[in-house]
Amino acid sequence: MKKVMQNTDIQYIISRIHHKFTSYMHNLKTNFDKFFNIIKSVFKDRLNKSDNFYLYPNKPKLSDCEIIALSVTGESIGIDSENYFWGKLKSDHKNDCPRLIDRSNFNRRRKHLYPFIEQLNQHLAD
Repeated sequence: MKKVMQNTDIQYIISRIHHKFTSYMHNLKTNFDKFFNIIKSVFKDRLNKSDNFYLYPNKPKLSDCEIIALSVTGESIGIDSENYFWGKLKSDHKNDCPRLIDRSNFNRRRKHLYPFIEQLNQHLAD
């Protein structure tokens, strides 16, 4: 009887941890949308009609605002592993992110947009 109780307690704890973690991932789209709107309001005078800071010869799949919002969303939900986050996006949130670009392109553009991410952080901290 004691052994059964211990397994039940452990299963309960594991299920609670799993539920807590998956609820963060479940709210990924909501968090992304909130950050996207904040970014658009903070930088409204600097964005073009495609929500980009720069002019691109070919229209990118994701706008600069979407790149920044995705980056901030990943940081906000507390996932340390970029590999894990990107894998979750591609597997569990495929419908939420149908235009998801390759991770290397995302990182290249995010690096290029870093000054705007810093300005956003400064704006939110004030």
